[in-house]
Amino acid sequence: MSHTPNRRRVASGITVAAALLSTFAAPAEALADGCGVANKGLDCNLSGVTGGRGGGNGGGNGTGGSGGVSGPVAPPAPVGLTDNQGVDGVDGPGGNAPPAAQPPDVWTMMQRARASAPFPVPTAYTAPKDKTFVRLRTNLWVDGFTVVKTDPISEGGVTVQATATPTSVNWNLGETQITCNDAGSKNGKTCGYTYRRSSTGQPGGAWQITATITWRLAWTCTGAPCGGGLDDYTMTSQPTPWPSAKSKPTPTTDSDDVRGDAAGGSDPPTD
Repeated sequence: MSHTPNRRRVASGITVAAALLSTFAAPAEALADGCGVANKGLDCNLSGVTGGRGGGNGGGNGTGGSGGVSGPVAPPAPVGLTDNQGVDGVDGPGGNAPPAAQPPDVWTMMQRARASAPFPVPTAYTAPKDKTFVRLRTNLWVDGFTVVKTDPISEGGVTVQATATPTSVNWNLGETQITCNDAGSKNGKTCGYTYRRSSTGQPGGAWQITATITWRLAWTCTGAPCGGGLDDYTMTSQPTPWPSAKSKPTPTTDSDDVRGDAAGGSDPPTD
C-alpha cells in the first residue's frame, strides 16, 4: 500500500523521541533522588543536572552533545568552626570550663571546730570532808570552770573560730538539783546545799552527785557569714557517792573538820 512507508517513518520517530525522553528523565530522577528527602542536607550541583546539553544535534547525523555532570556533591567547609567541633553545635561561653567549686559548708566547719575544742571534764568538790549531815550546809565547787577557745578551722577562704564562756553549773545531788552561776568555792558563799534526808536508803548508802558545766559559744567567721550559732556545750563530772547521815555533828572550831575534800578523791585546789 502507498501509505506504508509513512507509517514506518512515524514509528521510527516515536522510537527516537522515547529514547530522547529517557535521556532527560535520568538526570531528573537523579535530582529527585539526590536532592530529595532521602538525602536531606546534601548540597546538589543543580547546574550540573539541568545544564547539560545532550544530543541537540542528534537525529539524522547521529551526533549528540555530551550530557552534563549530575548527582550530589560534598557540602562546603563549615564557617567559624574548628576541626573538632560538630557542624550542628557550637560551644557556648565556658562550655569546656570545669564546674565552679562549691562554697564551704560553714555549719559543718563550726561543728568540727567545736568538736576539736579542749573542754575540760569538771571535778566536783564538797565540804565537809568525806560525808555530810542532814540540816548541815554542804559547800559545793568545781574546777574546769574556764574560758575555752576552739582551734580555727579554715577551708576555701573561710575561717571559723569560737570562744566558749562558762555560764553555770548544774548540781545533781541525788535528793534534788540546783544551779549555781559560778564555780562555787570552799567557803560556800555562792554555792551550797543543806540535805533534808539521810542517804541510808540509797544504793550503797550514799547519794550519787554530779556537776555539769554549761558553756555559751560566741562565733567569729571570716570570708562568709556565720549564720545560726550552735547550741550551748556541756560537760559533766563522773558520779561520786556522797553519804548524808541523820545526826548533826557537834560544832567545832577546828577548821580541818570543815575543810572539805574532792568528792571521792584527794584535797582539792584552794581558791
